[in-house]
Amino acid sequence: MSKEQIRTRRQIAYSRQEQEQLRLVYTALAVVAGLVAVVLLFGLIQTYYLEPNAAIATVNGTKITVGEYRDRVRYERFLLEQQYTQIAQQLENLKKDGNEQFAQFYQQLANQVLQQRSVVDQQTVDQMIDDKLLEAEATKRGIKVADDEVNEYINRLMAGQLGGITQPSAEKTVAAQVQATTTAASWTPTPTFTPEATLTSTKGLTPTATPENTPLPGPTPTLNVIQGSQLSTQYSNWLQVLNKNVSIDETTYRQIIRQTVLSDKVREAISDATPKKALQAHARHILISWQKDNAPADGKATPELSTEEKAKAEEEAKAKAKKIAEDVIKRLKAGEDFAKLTEEFSDDTGSKSDGGDLGFVSKGRFVEPVDKAIFELPVGKVGDEPVESQFGWHVLEVVERGDHELSSSDYEQAKREQFSTWLSDTKKQVTIEDNWTTDKAPKDSFLAR
Repeated sequence: MSKEQIRTRRQIAYSRQEQEQLRLVYTALAVVAGLVAVVLLFGLIQTYYLEPNAAIATVNGTKITVGEYRDRVRYERFLLEQQYTQIAQQLENLKKDGNEQFAQFYQQLANQVLQQRSVVDQQTVDQMIDDKLLEAEATKRGIKVADDEVNEYINRLMAGQLGGITQPSAEKTVAAQVQATTTAASWTPTPTFTPEATLTSTKGLTPTATPENTPLPGPTPTLNVIQGSQLSTQYSNWLQVLNKNVSIDETTYRQIIRQTVLSDKVREAISDATPKKALQAHARHILISWQKDNAPADGKATPELSTEEKAKAEEEAKAKAKKIAEDVIKRLKAGEDFAKLTEEFSDDTGSKSDGGDLGFVSKGRFVEPVDKAIFELPVGKVGDEPVESQFGWHVLEVVERGDHELSSSDYEQAKREQFSTWLSDTKKQVTIEDNWTTDKAPKDSFLAR
């Protein structure tokens, strides 16, 4: 065999060996590429399908997805951020103008919005859970939301953004003004009492009835009614803003609004079942405060006292005030006039001019010790012992107790309590799984600034 033939065979064998090595390399690269593709595909599926469709919470088996939550929380964040920006601009202008009083007020508003913004991620989950409960109640009651209701709600929001109101809202405003005038002409308010720093009683004046045949008031000239094309243009602009800033499209936005309208309708239906009459007590009191006894009579600054000295001084002031209250009770039981003793002794500036009269009040309106006493003391008698609260010692007399029509403010409070009770009771009867953790929320750059 010639050297040429031997060299050729070696070249062929070497070539085959190279080809086999290349085949193995290409096969390995293909396997690696396939694995990378699988990992990337799984990541995409995880990010865009599995995770968004996972349950962040379930209510009786009904799922609230992570995707739904993220859309909602981005929207809620954005609303608060817009509100904060507007307040911050007003605050800056007030500071430039040297208006410190209003600047402090706007600073408080800004702080409140920031506080809301810091907890909105978790509050949104809580609200979405409540919404599911309200949806179930809506089904039971046959409550639905029509497209026209969604449109009207959106129109009101758009009109508000333009600094006005819609035509239907304007008509309701005028009707409410007429109703308020008619109601006020036939209703005499009773005094009310609120447990603030000083116990107060607010007594309204009895309005003069409107003469018959008086023309009804027309629409208020200052109402800025937004209509037609203005609303449509603002809505279109708003959708663009939402899409750009929080990646929310019109379908998602309308669903959020539909849920809001539905929840409001169910809440109203539950609250409207609140009785308009309730047990009320008509009482009067004389407040003997002990705080005033801690201040020096000469008006000079109070000397610095140790903790023990402060406690002792407070106990002495309490004992002194209680003794005065006990003496007042003795004088009342001896037949002295309640109003005159109120004028002489009471430290409640709000009710003092009314002879201590607190008017008719519902349960829960006063601080707890006073509230408990006026619904337990015998009617028509002065309590045998003064009642202690953080305000001082109260000499109490219950004038009357029974079922009475609630005032508008008491009725609104009762409605809120009615709904709160319903919601609390409903949550005890259903199965709720809350899987929320901070990492489920979208990335947040606002609070990091």
